[in-house]
Amino acid sequence: MLFIPQGRVRTFRIMPVDGWVPSAAGRRFFSGGRPWSWLLLVWSLPAARLGAAEPPAERVVSLAPSLTEIVCALGAADRLVGRTSACDYPPAPLKQVPIIGGFGAPSLELLLRQRPTLVVDVALEDEALGRRMESLGLRRQRIPCRTLGDIPVAIRALGRLLQREPVAETLAARFAAGVAQYRQAAATRDPRRGTPKVYAEIWSDPLMTCGRRTFIAELIALAGGHNIGDELDRDYISVSAEWILAHQPDQILCLYETNVRTLLGQFRGRSGWALVPAVQQGRVHGGLDNAILLRPGPRALDGVAVLRKCLE
Repeated sequence: MLFIPQGRVRTFRIMPVDGWVPSAAGRRFFSGGRPWSWLLLVWSLPAARLGAAEPPAERVVSLAPSLTEIVCALGAADRLVGRTSACDYPPAPLKQVPIIGGFGAPSLELLLRQRPTLVVDVALEDEALGRRMESLGLRRQRIPCRTLGDIPVAIRALGRLLQREPVAETLAARFAAGVAQYRQAAATRDPRRGTPKVYAEIWSDPLMTCGRRTFIAELIALAGGHNIGDELDRDYISVSAEWILAHQPDQILCLYETNVRTLLGQFRGRSGWALVPAVQQGRVHGGLDNAILLRPGPRALDGVAVLRKCLE
């Protein structure tokens, strides 16, 4: 059965599309006395390919939690008809939105069942899936959202797609102003207090931390700290205990689920860690909200506030 997204066709005029020329087999098919085949081809193409205006995004599937949060922040949660299992905030409006797969890895069958007029993503595990969506006539939009700088751009982009430009502009401007304030505060930090060295532990076995290109590294800098992983030109990377101990971090962030009450004892029990300043002074922080600290979205400034509390 041919799936045709709603509102995709605006004309039935038969015309060449983007210089496409059928193969020899295709020419035989189209010249075989079946004029309806040309009509079917034109019917199944996206409206944008035919020069028509894009329809309003009334049925949206979001394949990234950051984009889902932005859609909700723009007051358009009622347009969401599909989300990933990682899209969990805000919980109340998302409760009735069907899950159609994992982060960046949707089930095409479940996605098509929702009859979306817009699919948004930041990345896909398999880009061939994206091409498959487009071949089926789905309107798909890639919206980068990995860094602090991406967030206001993503807010404005979704505002245009959802026809919520005024709200988007207000939200984006407020976010950018908040980032600027935190940057100013970090730049004017009392030099006598120094800049605390921060070790962000993504995982404990094997030991993993974040490099300078990560979102959490940006938040640490805004909070007035120095991520010791900034010397690593990678996103997330395994490191040795010797490498960490050599940096003598002043603060340790545990970005995974752990027993907060026994956390400091766990670090003291690691060989050689008892002499690390962060462990000596009890500055090992757990129980943090990773949905804020690791998710580039409209709540990112809340993450900076959390980290500032830790570092102070």
